[in-house]
Amino acid sequence: MRKTMTSKKQRKSGIKFLRAHEPFASKELKNSHLVAETLLECIKSGDMESFREVLMSHLRTVNKVDIAKKAGIGRRTLYDLIDPKKEFNPELSTISAVIRALAA
Repeated sequence: MRKTMTSKKQRKSGIKFLRAHEPFASKELKNSHLVAETLLECIKSGDMESFREVLMSHLRTVNKVDIAKKAGIGRRTLYDLIDPKKEFNPELSTISAVIRALAA
């Protein structure tokens, strides 16, 4: 028996529908009070790498526009915080505004 050939166009078309698996997108990451407490613990321990990871994970699961409005900061500022290509060195006022918005 001869094997049926698939055209290149058909093979490529299915790739665009694949999504990255996010195993930790859970209820805990959507709980803004728990995230705010975790961010404070990261600050207390001086672990800014974990701070960024937790913040990035949380912001991927919630509406960033709502958080920006509650925090009184620009939406672009939030996107800059979670952009892995940019250096993570936010001002204290930005961090405190985000944590206050999450805790509210």
